[in-house]
Amino acid sequence: MPGWWWSTRRLHARAGRRPGRGFPVHTATPRLIPLRIPLATLLVCGAAGAVFALPLLQALLIYDRAAIDEGEIWRLITGNLVHFSPSHFLYDVVALFVAGALMEIRGYRHFAILCLVSAAMIGATVYVGSPELSVFGGLSGIVMAAFTYACLEGLEETGAWRRLCWVALIFLVIKMSIEMALGSSFESLAEGESPSFVAVPSTHVAGAVTALILFASTRLAGFRKTRS
Repeated sequence: MPGWWWSTRRLHARAGRRPGRGFPVHTATPRLIPLRIPLATLLVCGAAGAVFALPLLQALLIYDRAAIDEGEIWRLITGNLVHFSPSHFLYDVVALFVAGALMEIRGYRHFAILCLVSAAMIGATVYVGSPELSVFGGLSGIVMAAFTYACLEGLEETGAWRRLCWVALIFLVIKMSIEMALGSSFESLAEGESPSFVAVPSTHVAGAVTALILFASTRLAGFRKTRS
């Protein structure tokens, strides 16, 4: 055969085309992962920041047992947004941002609902279980709820992330157990002999239980939907 025919065939092969045809061979393109902005997380953290910066809001929203007894029941929920010192605020807001962003960026749903329901559960837990507390504030219980829910969602995935979520869940259980035994939290103990806030470990348990209930309810609803 003529030499020019072989040269043309080699050129087609290098260009990813079939010999004798002008159509390129289809190649796979990488799947793009959508960029998710943690809007709900930013909203909750921003609300906590606004409350911390405005003393009038703190007075209006803080968990105050006497005010609740007089009918201001919103404080059961909004008290979670109030913090008593810069360190208390930073501990909680940074941790909530990490947990919330993790949930939203990975596509785990119900973060906003989780915050609202866990806030109510935490307020009720303090009111019923700690009658000696006249005031209460802090997002740490909601932080525990968010981390617990994220780990439960991660157990349905595969690979290293699933194993990491198992380890994190075990750590959270150990952490809550130690805090309940000591009657304080690691964050409060880290501040030394004169902490700016006193932790209420039962609120962390309330947050974790709320996450477990919400996770189970969403899976049960999905199971019923698939059967119908």
